[in-house]
This record gives sequence, structure tokens and C-alpha cells, in this order.
Amino acid sequence: MKRFHMVGRAGALAALTLSLSACSLFKAPNVTPRTWQDEVIYFAMTDRFANGNPANDNGPGRDAGDRTDRTNPLAWHGGDFAGLKAKIDEGYFKRMGFTAIWVSPVVLQVPAINTGSGPSQGKPFAGYHGYWAEDFKKVDPHFGTLDEYKALIDTAHRNGIKVIQDIVVNHAGYDATLTKSNPDWFHTQQDCDASSNKTTDCALAGLPDFKQELPAVTAYLNDFVTYWRGATGIDGLRIDTMKHVPDAYWTQFFKAGGAGDPARIWSVGEVFDGNPAYLARFMNELGAPSVFDFALYFAFKDQMSSAGGNLDRMADVFAQDGVYRDSTRLTTFVDNHDVRRFVTEVTERGGSAAQAAERLDLALSTMYFSRGTPSVWQGTEYAQAGKGDPYDYPLGQGNREDMDFTRLGSSTLDERLGALAAARAKYRALTRGAQQELWRPNGGAPVLAYRRVLSGVQGVAGQPVVFVVNNGDTELDLGSLSGGGIPLLGTFSGTALTEVTGRTMTLSVSGGKLVGRVPARSVLAVTAPGGSGSAGTVNPALPEVAGLTAKAGDSAAQLNWTPGTDPKVAGYRVYVTPAGGTERLVNFAPIPATQGSFLVRGLTNDINTTFRVVTVDSAGAESRGVTATGTPSSKNTAKVTFTVDARTQGNGPIELRRFDTGSQIEYPMTQDTPGVWKTSIDLPLFREVKFKFGNDSASAKNGGYEAPGQGDRAYVVGTNGNAYSGTYDFSEQPVPAATITGRVTGGGQNLGGALVEATSATPSLNYAITFPDGTYTLRVPAGAQTLKASAGGYVDGTLNVTAPAQDANIDLARDLRTKYTIDGDLSDWTAPPVSVQSPAEGTFGANNNWLSLRADSDAQYLYLAYTYRVDGNSAILYLDTAPGGAKQADQFDAWKRAATFGGQVDGVNAFIARYGTEKAQLRVVQSDTATTEGNAADYLQASSGTAPEQTVELAIPWTALGLSGKPAAGIGLMGGIFGGDGYGAGDIIPDAKSTPAGANTITDCFASCRATFTEPLKLP
Repeated sequence: MKRFHMVGRAGALAALTLSLSACSLFKAPNVTPRTWQDEVIYFAMTDRFANGNPANDNGPGRDAGDRTDRTNPLAWHGGDFAGLKAKIDEGYFKRMGFTAIWVSPVVLQVPAINTGSGPSQGKPFAGYHGYWAEDFKKVDPHFGTLDEYKALIDTAHRNGIKVIQDIVVNHAGYDATLTKSNPDWFHTQQDCDASSNKTTDCALAGLPDFKQELPAVTAYLNDFVTYWRGATGIDGLRIDTMKHVPDAYWTQFFKAGGAGDPARIWSVGEVFDGNPAYLARFMNELGAPSVFDFALYFAFKDQMSSAGGNLDRMADVFAQDGVYRDSTRLTTFVDNHDVRRFVTEVTERGGSAAQAAERLDLALSTMYFSRGTPSVWQGTEYAQAGKGDPYDYPLGQGNREDMDFTRLGSSTLDERLGALAAARAKYRALTRGAQQELWRPNGGAPVLAYRRVLSGVQGVAGQPVVFVVNNGDTELDLGSLSGGGIPLLGTFSGTALTEVTGRTMTLSVSGGKLVGRVPARSVLAVTAPGGSGSAGTVNPALPEVAGLTAKAGDSAAQLNWTPGTDPKVAGYRVYVTPAGGTERLVNFAPIPATQGSFLVRGLTNDINTTFRVVTVDSAGAESRGVTATGTPSSKNTAKVTFTVDARTQGNGPIELRRFDTGSQIEYPMTQDTPGVWKTSIDLPLFREVKFKFGNDSASAKNGGYEAPGQGDRAYVVGTNGNAYSGTYDFSEQPVPAATITGRVTGGGQNLGGALVEATSATPSLNYAITFPDGTYTLRVPAGAQTLKASAGGYVDGTLNVTAPAQDANIDLARDLRTKYTIDGDLSDWTAPPVSVQSPAEGTFGANNNWLSLRADSDAQYLYLAYTYRVDGNSAILYLDTAPGGAKQADQFDAWKRAATFGGQVDGVNAFIARYGTEKAQLRVVQSDTATTEGNAADYLQASSGTAPEQTVELAIPWTALGLSGKPAAGIGLMGGIFGGDGYGAGDIIPDAKSTPAGANTITDCFASCRATFTEPLKLP
């Protein structure tokens, strides 16, 4: 769950489903009982899956928001239990090998709320997803009845399919009845502000956040879970927003006899965090049976979505499996309903639709062959695309589109899923076996190889499996790898190999190595009877390493030794023993004999650990080894200096945004030279940090994040001299070879914040934003380029240049379509629809007095003109442009003032603020606290006068206010002369003394001079 972290066709479909069910691709094993490592999970969002009963489409019918509207991506779409049940009956899930269905939350949802922004602004936003509970023990009628839910579960069980119910214990729905009947059960903003743990004690996207520390709340939530477990016979729970709930709740939840006792019911928790050590804590310490493997998800997203991905980083995720007591208990996924679909990750990085389907197969195959229980999001079976949460995208572009079963014929992925599931069922090593690395790129060819081995199981079921990943865009000859192939290290006893999913392949064993060709963007998995290759055989004649040391970091340790020169030594293996624990092998494939260092990851912090390094001969036998000790700890840190060349971003400001902790952490940077920014940060030693550089200015593209369509940057702390440098926007793509510099002016005046794009290249990457003096630095491929410059209030200009180039100057003409000339002279404002005079002094005296306000509009612009006197204070004009908005300005992150909005004022959606004689600043209000500064180049402004007398004139495009056009309901306006942060106003407009008058007031001027606005000026 995130944000508010947020059919079928008769004839052809009937024929299709009959043919599919008649030739099932998956044969279930005759093994009982199944444990959760044996399952393959399908995630269905009920409302978006299949509509089996149109009679329930409008649910409880409370208001218009309950109506099904498939044209609104945030409304109910009609999917229900009957639709899911019908698909089980026809064998839809079984033929693809799915043995469990995870259904989105089934409980009654709160009434729809208004969509405050985005492409669906003004439309109902319903709890179609199920994460906004109104009543935790009632089924939402949109999905059906309790009896229909039980019938769905019974049908699933008759077909050998388990059912996992999604639950939420972190929050209730917006304005849920519980918040009125038991207001003390929920954290307040004051609780959040005072808390040292914002993750657990603050509202997520404004949703009412439970106080699980209260016994009554704990009992209520436990009872809710126990009710569904007992009333329906569900087999498992998917736990939403798990990390946002205090640890103490989970320890009692999972204890013997608890509501989530693993002996009674399996569960998997959503812990949205890419750090394996953090994920492991929920299983190792808090008792969760499973959590979703977000660390592996991020590797899929960033490394397998293009040939430019780095499979070493994926190998690093598996190398940290030691933090889990049992990594086979993880639940793995390639994408889900809260993130961009994997197909879109590929196409956003330049891949074609066909390549995206192949890369989806690549990622799914890697997931099915790796440790953990695979889960698949609906629509994957036909390579569904999706850019993200439908709140942010119009219909057809989000990641929660309705299932389209007619698209099954457009892809063979459904058949591939069946073959992958069949392989997992047949070869037990794929569900229970140890996963041991055989090959990683080490900066070379994009190939990764692992073996899955299992002892104690006889016959075909117990055979080892080796899978090989080719992440490249060209076919790979394994014989071209260093050493002439992938060393199998005795994995197989013979040379006759079988591809476990039935794929045609040319792989074979030659000289103990895997050779042959692996097609581009594909995975092959082979098996044969097991060989003698296992670690632990001792060769006492082998020499030992010398000078072994261990330097402990955060969940990791750097081992160093002096490489030997004895020809008997083919490489090294590392073993780890935590105090009080058992020894485990870190690397099965030996470290090269010439290498004298190794970073051991996946260690448990604050436990003294012994590291044993052994030498290995060509047959895989080992020396007895030498040891060193260390104690990993998150307190072991190193100071790292980050530098980014962000000259393309104008004046910034640039910051570093870190993502590996589960929530974004922002670090401000300092401009070292124009456009080059630096910061030094103390970070946990040997931790891999994930980050992007961000532009915090209003003119930033891509929401202020660099590298659109590219993955996060990664840096392992303590390497490369504790320094990282990069070029803004080029985290994966190479930095362009040429640079163009110049200046953008408008009517001869320098334009800061203007945008220059190379339309002949890739404008999302090859662009620049001007500095305040109008200059820009643009990085482009060498050769002929066409540039386009744009700024609000000006006509776009173009220029053809040959890169590299200097003095590529562009002068823009003023957009003459504006109704008024924005020049600070109000003589052309002869009869505006809004005109207010307010000459009477306020409490701050004559030199801090709002005098007049004029307003007008057309289809493109909002026009504002006002006069005032100001001395050491600020003029702020507030705009009510849409339903909803902030009710107070007290907590704004900028221009925080003692101002309250109510009565006829629905809320503040934007404001224009100006201190003294500085330029006016437009800010769009995102929440009660967040305000985003508008790009100065996107709107026209002018001022005139000699202090304290001031005149301000603006033409603001509706788009700069986050609107698609002029609001049909008009705009409310109100303003004042305000003091500093936290203080109120000395004079406001309109008030009782203005013409026309208004009911707005200033009170308590012995304290804050709070301004209370209840009656705005209305611009129709």
C-alpha cells in the first residue's frame, strides 16, 4: 500500500479459457502437506481483476463515490469475489502453477474522498484497493458478501489453492467512524511532532494512525485478525505497512497463541526497505514467518531492466543472505501494486515492448530459480505495463489497470510461468536447496550463475540445478569467459544435462565447466545427477594465507591477506562463525588466487564473529584455514565526500537523496564552484548506500530527481578513497561527449530558471536550466543539435548549433497573448472583475499597510495586481483554487505564518509571498506542511515603487498552479502584511475597513496577531 505510500468478454474469452484449461501446463506434485516454500503466489487486486456479479457494482450506494466508474482510475471498477471464484473454477490459476492467491483487503471501506490534484483532480477517490478500512469486520459490498468470500475460499481449497488475505493494522481509513468513537486510539500531529520514531508514530499519507501501544488498540486489532482467520478459513496473511507498526505489537502478535502465531497461520509482511539486515530483523527478532524481499526487488528493477545493469549488485544481494536465519522463507517479487511495473522500467530505459517482455521473463525466471517463495502481480502473465500509482496518471497509464484477459494470446509468459512452477515442484533444490554462487561478472560480461543443491533427497527430485543469467542484449558464449567456461566445481556427476523448463539449449559440461551459448536477455537452468562437489574436504598439504586481518563495518567486514604464490592454491573460501552460532560457508566459488581481500556481507551486528579463510586446490579441497575476529556494528562509520557536476541545473540547490534506509533522507550540498556541489557525510562502514542527486529548485525537471528512467546510484562506504563523484542526470547513461554554453534572455533581460532542451537528442536527459544571469551549460552528443528554450510568459525560441559550442545565445519574445502588460504599471487595469481598496491603516502602522488588490483571468492566465506599503515585513496573497487545501499556514515549510482559513474559504492551495522589495515567490500547497516553490521562469512578474510603497503585478499560467485550466468554481483571494515566521498580520484584505468589506479579522495582537480568513474575494 502507498499514497492515501493508494471483463471478461463472452465469446472469444470462453473459447480461450476452455482451450487453456484443457492443456494444463502445470502438474502439482503428489506431496503433502505443502509448506510455504513450496507455494507460488498470485496477487489479485479484487476490484481490478474480474467482475463476476454486476449487481454489486455500486456497493453500499452511500453516495456517488460508491458507483462503479471504469473511466476514473481512482474509482471502483467492479471486480469481486465472484469473478475470482469463476477464474479458479475454470483453472486459470492452476494452469500457470499458482498454488496460492493473495487477495487485496476485503473489509468495508470509508466513503470516497475528493481527488485533490493530478490528472483525476475533482473526481471521487475510492478505497477500491481495500487499504482504507471503515469497519474491520465487515466485507465491503463492492466485493460481495461474506458467504461469497467463503465460497471463494472453499473453491480455492477444492482446487488445491491457498488463500492469503491482505490486512492492515497500521491505520484506518480517512475519517473512519473509529476516529470519532475512539479518538484517543490514534496518534495526533502533536504525538508525531514529539516522537523520536516518525516511522511508527506519524500518519502515513494522512491516514489515521493507530496507537498500538494502547492495550485496547492491540486487543481490537488482534481480534480483527482472529475473526477473519476463524470465520473464513484463510491460509495466510499479507501484512501491509509492517514497518510503520511498533516492534512491541509484532512480538505479541507472533508469539505462541498470538493472533499471528506462525503455528496457526502463515504471514508475509510488507517492509518497504532495501537493506537485508533491516528486513531480517522482522523475521529473526520479531517472529514474522516471512517478509517481502525488497532488497532483491530493487536489484531486479535497477539491474535487470536494461543491459546497462550491473549483475554484481544483484549478486551482492544474495551475498547478504547470511543475515537471515533461513533465506528460503523470504517472499520474492519482481514488481507490485505500489511501484512501476517491470515492463515500464524496461521501456523507460529505452527497451522496446518485445525486449520488455523478454526482460520480464528474465527477471521472473531468476526469481523462480532463486531462494524464496515467488509472488506474481496480476497482469504479469501478459506483460502489463504501468507507470505507477494511478493517482498520478490518467486512465490506461497506471499500475493498477483492469485485467484484460483477451491479451493472453499476445504473450507466452503465461506458459512460461507454468513451466517455471513445474520446475520448482519437480526439483526440490529450487525450493529448499542452498544457493551458492558459481560466477559473477566482476565488472566483465553480464552473466551470473548459481547452483541450488540439496542433501538427503534421492532421485530426480534431489538433483542439483544450475541456472545461468545473461543480462546482455547479445547472445553469450560461456566459452569466451575467463577460464573457458563456468566452473561447476563438481556439481554434476555426468555430462548429460536437462533444461528444467524444457527450453532448447546448447549447454554442456566440458572439462568440469559449463559451456555453450545463452541467448540474450534470458535464463537457462540445467540439471543432472549430483556430483561430489562440496566444500569441507581437507587437503593438509595446502599452504595457508598469511597476514589475515578483519575490519568490521555495518553488517559487514573487510578481510585482507597476502595472496600466495604456491601453484597448488587455486583460490580461497571464507567461513563465518558468529559467537554462539554455527559456522557457515560464505562463498562456494573460490576467490581468485591472486586476490587478497574480500568483503563479507550479511553479518549480524553487535555479535563478535570469527572469520576463517582457507586455501582451495583445483579439486575443491581446502586447507584447515586461519582465523581473524571482528564485531560488526552500525556505529562503525566512515566520512564520505560526494561531489556532483550539476552545471546543467543552473543554481540548484542540489542535494543528495538517500533511499537505502526505507525512507528518503535528504542531505544538503554546498556549491563549491558554480554548478558543482559537494557534501561530506558520516555513513556506516561497508554499507551500500543507494541515492540520487536532486534539484530542490522550482525549475527542476523530473520532480526534482535526476536520471529519469535510470536506477539509483550505489556506493559501498569505505571504497574508492571514501569519495564519490558523478554528473547530474547520468547515473547509468554515459556522460555526453560535448558541451554547449550560452545565455537565454527575454526582451534583452537575463532569464533565470529558463529551460533549454536538445530536441534532436533526448530532452529528458539532454537539457539545461539557466543560472540567474541567464547562462546555461548543456551536455549533448557531439554534432548537429537543435535547441529549444522556454520560459513562462515568453514565446519558445529555437537555435541550431553544432556541438561542442559556445555563445549559443537565445533571446525570447514576450508572449503578447496576455491581457495585461506585466510591467508594474497598472494604468491598463481599467475594469477588472475584482477591485478592492483598503487605505485604512492596520496595527503595524502606515508603512505596513495593504492598499489595493485587483484580479482578472482568461483561459491561460490568472492576473493579479496589488499595491501596499511595507517596511521590514512581507506581503502574502493566499489563493483558494480548488476543494480542499490547508486550513492553517502555521506549519508550512516556508512562509510559516499565524493564519487560519475557514468559513467560505475551503482551504489554501497556493500563495504568493514577497519580503521587502525582493522578487515575489509563488508556492503551491501540497499538504498542511508541504509547499512547493513555483519555477520563476514559468510565470511573469513585475514590481515598481520606492520602498515602502510597492506595486506587484503577475500573470500566472493555470498550469503553474497545478491546474489544467481556469477553475469552474472560480478562485478565492485574501492577503495581508505579515511579520516573521510564526507571527500574524498587521493589515489584511478584505476586512471591515476595505471597499468592498470582508469579515476577515486579526485577533490577539498582544501575542501573535493571528489572521483569520473566512470571507475571500471571489474571482468568478
